[in-house]
Amino acid sequence: MMNFIKKMDIHKEKEPLSPKEDLIKEIRNVCEEMDKTNLWFQMEKNSDLIDACIHKREMLLARYKYLMSKIKFDKIS
Repeated sequence: MMNFIKKMDIHKEKEPLSPKEDLIKEIRNVCEEMDKTNLWFQMEKNSDLIDACIHKREMLLARYKYLMSKIKFDKIS
C-alpha cells in the first residue's frame, strides 16, 4: 500500500490543502496506522490485545477501501 502512496507527491505548502491533497494525506495516515498496527500484532502476546489488533486492522482496512473508492469516484489521479 505504501508503494502506491509514495508515488503520490504532496507538496508541503502553508496554503490550505486542496481536496485531492487532503484525501491523499488521509490515505497516507491510514497506511501508516496500518503499518503500526501490523507491527503491534506481530509483537503482541496477550490474546485480548491480539483481538484488539485484528479489530483495529479491519477498521483501518475498511477506511482505506472507502478512501480508495472515493478517489475512483471523484476520478482523482
